[in-house]
Amino acid sequence: MAERPRKKPRSRATAASVLVAICGSFVSWLVGAIVVRLGLNWADTFEYSPASEWRYLGVAILALTIATSGSIGGARFSRRFRRERLISPHLTPADQ
Repeated sequence: MAERPRKKPRSRATAASVLVAICGSFVSWLVGAIVVRLGLNWADTFEYSPASEWRYLGVAILALTIATSGSIGGARFSRRFRRERLISPHLTPADQ
């Protein structure tokens, strides 16, 4: 009977990885809020016209893109701080 290949043990989240993910998400949404504030101030420097609505929409899309991509990037970056699970001591090097 053929042996099934062993699955790689999953890594565990550490406090550092959780903290990096939370802080990364918070900072990215904070930067998104700053982009909204500055973008709306910029859009208000022009005289109101139908194009103003498109400027507002562009600012909102830009801020949302920054916030979501920063959250995803923070979550992916936090995976660097994970701890590998210990391999069972009773396995031989050939089994690992």
